[in-house]
Amino acid sequence: MRSWIFQGNPDDYDIDAYLASRPAEVIWLVTRYADKIAVGDRVYFWRNQGQHNAVAGVIAEGIVTTGPVLRTEDPNGVQFWREQGPRATAPHVRAALRLVKVATLREVIRRDWCTEDPVLRDLPNLRMQAGTNYGLSPEHAARIEMLWTRTGRDWTRDEAVAGLWAYAQTYGQPVSRVPGSPVANVALKIGRAVSGVYAKVMNFRSLDPRAVGKGMSGAGDTDRKVWREFYDDSSSRLRSDAVSQEFARLWGAVSDSAAMPEATATAENVADEAVRLEGLSLEQLLTRYASAATQQLRRPSTRVLSSRVYQRNPLVIAVARLRAAHKCEVPECPHPAFETVEGLDYTEVHHIAPLSEGGEDTIENVACLCPSHHREIHLGRRAASLTEQLRRLRGSGLG
Repeated sequence: MRSWIFQGNPDDYDIDAYLASRPAEVIWLVTRYADKIAVGDRVYFWRNQGQHNAVAGVIAEGIVTTGPVLRTEDPNGVQFWREQGPRATAPHVRAALRLVKVATLREVIRRDWCTEDPVLRDLPNLRMQAGTNYGLSPEHAARIEMLWTRTGRDWTRDEAVAGLWAYAQTYGQPVSRVPGSPVANVALKIGRAVSGVYAKVMNFRSLDPRAVGKGMSGAGDTDRKVWREFYDDSSSRLRSDAVSQEFARLWGAVSDSAAMPEATATAENVADEAVRLEGLSLEQLLTRYASAATQQLRRPSTRVLSSRVYQRNPLVIAVARLRAAHKCEVPECPHPAFETVEGLDYTEVHHIAPLSEGGEDTIENVACLCPSHHREIHLGRRAASLTEQLRRLRGSGLG
């Protein structure tokens, strides 16, 4: 399957209002490549700046459900044309798409990021803005997908470590953003914008009491925690070797190819869009679903993604389960257990301090949980109190 950019001019069409209406299917004008755009192809919707200085860039994602054919505009979409001329009312070649995600302002992949990006700076629509449809090379598609899965989300501990590595590499020097620089290399590695990594480096400069020159004051709790992990107050020294070792453990060598989009981040994007759709009534959702039922891809298209997997120690898992006698370790757990084929109560081994936040894969940092409590401790309102109970449990001994 191919990936495309479908470009819209807000001076001609109110694309923001159209997407905000969450149409059951998006009908989009196709002026080029009609013979190549196919069902299942991925489309990134690009909004131009226009006369009202809209934030230009990628604002939504969709999947082609009906290839380009001669058809009239979606009746619900006609109202969003600025002028009710032939393009709004006459039959034209158009494709139908299912919306996957509409970006918030924080999630837009901005045009100015693309112009400085080592991969995206030669996007075809940056050079030729007059067209509507542009094909993406595999390299462009992979880079946009990485940015699309991460933009707008808080930085993780692993990403902050990568930002600290870039800071350590540039300490005492001008911080460059050009291709091949530590900042640009980290951006490609972790799927963030170059400007975002630059800002992270400046955040760490603001935390560094040794730094000459003013940094940026936007450092968050994760940045501060990572800084404390690697900065030695007693010697006023950043443990750069330890930073490099941790960066290599998490992200591999700098020369390695950039990571693929993460499966977890992509799933979060879909979950976020579902939450936004829940702002509509059930009746509205069912109406939209029914109107698009004949066009929907009932068997979803696939995409190749990576999923960060920690090489956990099976000894830790085995000890944790036997120590708990295969029971949930949340005090007075009320959830019924089911038996595995081996005749044991099913439990899952949970890291109290998450591996993704630098937690250790040790028996002191794990607990057995039933599936219900395991989900709750990751997603529930009582997550903090449950975590504290497990911390106290492990602090009191091993059983």
